[in-house]
Amino acid sequence: MRFVKVAVLLLTAGALTAAVSGAEPAALDLPNRIPEGAPYVIEEARALPPPYEEYWQTQNHPGQCQTCHQRIFDEWNGSMMSNSWRDPVWRAAFLLLSRAVSTDGECGTPAPPDGTPKARHNPFAEPGVCASRFNIGTQQLTVARSGSLLDGFCSRCHMPTNYIDNVPLRTVTVDPRTHVESAPVDPRFNPTSDNGTGLAFATLDSQLRNTESGKTGIFCAVCHSDAASRDTPFHNYARGGTEYHAAIGADDRGDLLPARRQDLFAVADPSKRNLGYSIGAGAYRLSAHAIVVGERFGPLAANAALAPRPEDANTSAVFGQHIPYQQMDASKHKGFHQAMYVRAEMCAACHDVTNALPIKNTLGRYVGGFPIERTYTEWTNSRYADRPGNTNFDPAFKRDCQSCHMQQDYGQPGTAQTLYQGGHPLPIPSDAVATDGKPRPSFTHHFVGGNALVPRLIGKDVDQSGNVSPYPELSTFSFSSADHASPYSRALWTNVEHKGPYAQQARMAWDRLRHVVSLDGDSAGTVAAGASLPLTITAANTGSGHDFPTGFPEGRTAWLAVHAYDLGSGQELLIRDSRWDRTARGVGDLTREEMEDPEFPGCHWKLPPGSADPFSVQFKAVASLGDGCPTLDLPYATPLNLITDKLTGLPIDQRGRIIDAATNPRGLPQFEDRNGNGDLFDDSFLRDTRLKPLPNAQAVAKIDRYAVVVPPETVGPIAITTAVYYQSVEAVVATKFLGNIADSNGDMVLQPCVLGGLCDGRTPRTEPAVVEGAPPVPMAVHSWTVAVSGVARDRAAPTMTTYPTAGAAAAYEDVVAKVSFDEPVRGVSGGTFTLTDANGALVPAWVDQIGAGTYGLFPNAIRLKKGARYTARLAPGICDFADNCTTLARTWSFVVAADPERASGNTSVPVGFRAASASAD
Repeated sequence: MRFVKVAVLLLTAGALTAAVSGAEPAALDLPNRIPEGAPYVIEEARALPPPYEEYWQTQNHPGQCQTCHQRIFDEWNGSMMSNSWRDPVWRAAFLLLSRAVSTDGECGTPAPPDGTPKARHNPFAEPGVCASRFNIGTQQLTVARSGSLLDGFCSRCHMPTNYIDNVPLRTVTVDPRTHVESAPVDPRFNPTSDNGTGLAFATLDSQLRNTESGKTGIFCAVCHSDAASRDTPFHNYARGGTEYHAAIGADDRGDLLPARRQDLFAVADPSKRNLGYSIGAGAYRLSAHAIVVGERFGPLAANAALAPRPEDANTSAVFGQHIPYQQMDASKHKGFHQAMYVRAEMCAACHDVTNALPIKNTLGRYVGGFPIERTYTEWTNSRYADRPGNTNFDPAFKRDCQSCHMQQDYGQPGTAQTLYQGGHPLPIPSDAVATDGKPRPSFTHHFVGGNALVPRLIGKDVDQSGNVSPYPELSTFSFSSADHASPYSRALWTNVEHKGPYAQQARMAWDRLRHVVSLDGDSAGTVAAGASLPLTITAANTGSGHDFPTGFPEGRTAWLAVHAYDLGSGQELLIRDSRWDRTARGVGDLTREEMEDPEFPGCHWKLPPGSADPFSVQFKAVASLGDGCPTLDLPYATPLNLITDKLTGLPIDQRGRIIDAATNPRGLPQFEDRNGNGDLFDDSFLRDTRLKPLPNAQAVAKIDRYAVVVPPETVGPIAITTAVYYQSVEAVVATKFLGNIADSNGDMVLQPCVLGGLCDGRTPRTEPAVVEGAPPVPMAVHSWTVAVSGVARDRAAPTMTTYPTAGAAAAYEDVVAKVSFDEPVRGVSGGTFTLTDANGALVPAWVDQIGAGTYGLFPNAIRLKKGARYTARLAPGICDFADNCTTLARTWSFVVAADPERASGNTSVPVGFRAASASAD
């Protein structure tokens, strides 16, 4: 065994003379990787070569940016961009998936400390030695070194500064025959390594690994030095045109280039669907010159007067107003316009992710080309995308990623449901970019998506000086045990209480999610006792410009819940589901025990407690290894509709040529549109039931499989409620990747204590509400009432209870005031449900239905003033569906806790109508 360890050390150092398997000398990496260019502009890097860590830590440090851009700094801080490294879901997933494609066999997985059997993650691990033997399509290849095949993949978008600094300039080559650039990652990078500390992702400054800049995630200088793009493996778009003019030398860009070449007012190639830019995982190229000299690219220009026209036509078309190019007037650094910055192609550098591994899985299916994420591509087929060839484009809804996700602010959810008024776009926001600067058209930097969990778990990424905030540490013994009862079989975290200050993005995610999906339900107005009441439900993606949910098929899920209640007796009624030929008391709650997913019979695919009801209508994508069963092993998931060469099983381009590193690295893989809906990638999955963006037909789901079973003894009226819920991390992923962070009492079972899930008596303290795991976020809720024929008309006005309770003395600072009714009602809105401060001033807020009979008031500012008194008021005239109305106003006051740590209350949303009682403090 000692000989093997010595051999591996020699191999890691580059001495490839020992044959660890006895077959052939082991390699440090796959020789058939599709080459990709350097993540920096080569011409500039030859004069100003990497590494750039000293510049990330000095003039490019976010603390430096904060001194002049406090508002933008505060908006960015705590976002998923800033937390791209600190995100515990990503770190755990990276560690586990790295072990699944490890290049040292199973040697990188330690023996579990509790003596349970050791887990085996890599199906290609060589027995008895620190090496793995992968199927690369044309041969079996042995690789032996510490680390994994994914070290340079997941890191490129989650810890970009460390990734860039581990692509040495000296190893960058250009093939003289194909002119294709190749920039391999240093094989010693190994970002998940514990480096002997016992904690994964250990800092190793000498390797520029997990440094402070890496932990700062995607910060100001990373984005604002992005200058061009590069092809990444198995990309789906051809690149071309003029992306950027390099500034070669150490002088200012303004001195090195003529004025007309300093700014780029035109896109690379307006005739192409992708405007000439590369699209894919880490397709960015940062300007070495901007990093070293300290310049910035963005929407502001150094020479606005030289623009071909005074108006920024793209941005003007989005907002329906004249928006001229803006002149940069900063004194601290130079800035230059780059057309890419106001277009979706910039975001697509990390939000259109393809598996880059040129290997086959254990079933002999090729994994390269699997569409891990297609957010950009989904958008290009929507009504929002002004791109050549997109027949779905509607000029009235023109939007890029930035003009939705960077138009969200306090009180402005920033979706297609909220960015228009009277059929016209709201004006572009105007604010000072610099602290003492003049107001100008500008976007916000909260970078909000749908993740209402992670920002709450870890808070803001950095402090006011730009130094990384505390965070939970991941034990290297995570995933080391094969015994599912062992805490080492899942992620194991230390210092779980370590986090930064409160991050507004968690609540902003809920603000966003409440304005994405439209939900409607209908039925007959009257039903006879003893009969069946069919329901017609429609859910539509009217708020987002991409699939809902979008992103990776590992964790994100949404589903429809349906319940019915006999208001006269207080009993919940049965729901008949024709698709499953099944009757149950409600559909869409969280499961209370482990069960096999009925969607995949014979696969033994287990769902842990706390999962979304598998019998509900679900909106999600499910990957597969090619055996007809689900998988979470994304490195080995195969694109089921990838067109491959019949003899070798390797992907081919449109001319039938095999795509490989040597002869056809630029080939575009081909996918079969098996369901004929125009989407080439939904058929890559075992199942994809997500809602597409408008105007695609699959943007709307019409559901008529449910009916209420009305017993003969029904008193009535019957209340029906439907809701769409969303989780950014579903239970099977939260259990595995978040481990004892999600399972906070360590009993190996998630007890969410909401939506019918298991509960040990604890009460939720967060908004959205949950105790363990990710919150099932109520996005859209629709309730109505059906009369029972022959029963006397309901003549009682609705009754209500409130949260916080009247006189509550320690409410949470991000409190969502709630009013809950004993039956469905009409008339609750921002005009009838209000909040005022101690001076009687109205607190600006949104009001939305968030439960069967519950409405929430969401203050625009999110956090209320500590120690202050507030008064909530519900106006009279709230009516039920029989037109019985309240006649008196309901008013109650509460005080926000002076110390957030001492705040109390139960934030859960009451279930149904049987007990419309607000949670007590």
